[in-house]
Amino acid sequence: MHVEDKDLVTTLSQQADGPPLSAAIYARVSTAVSFTRWLGPLGNYLVARPAARAAAHRDEERTDMPLDAAVVLGLDPQALHVWAADPMLSQVNDHLGTVEIARITAIRTEIAKSWWPLSITFTGGESLELEARGDVRGFVAAFEQHRNTSAA
Repeated sequence: MHVEDKDLVTTLSQQADGPPLSAAIYARVSTAVSFTRWLGPLGNYLVARPAARAAAHRDEERTDMPLDAAVVLGLDPQALHVWAADPMLSQVNDHLGTVEIARITAIRTEIAKSWWPLSITFTGGESLELEARGDVRGFVAAFEQHRNTSAA
């Protein structure tokens, strides 16, 4: 389904099992060939996306977090939800699964122009590096709020 960044929380809250989402963003796996996205749809779909999908599957095995080349990440108080996505078309596809908030020790970002670097650190020290767009700062703040609430 087509979902603009600003409508992710509202639209996906209706699909997620459990409490409504407090934040949601598009994210993608970055690889050494990610620069081919600048070549347009052909570079994206024929080079960058297959490489990112392979990297995502390796990261999924390492972190036990469901992943694809591009995803939507949504937060509720108990879980991080993951949907397969196509950010180029603002498409949200199948729900891939969830990760309990208790398994995540930190989510960090740095300010950037359109795609922000996003780092997710799991208990046990594993971390995942993604690029994200949308209200990334709000997403990190929502995670901090959920983490602080569950710790209290």
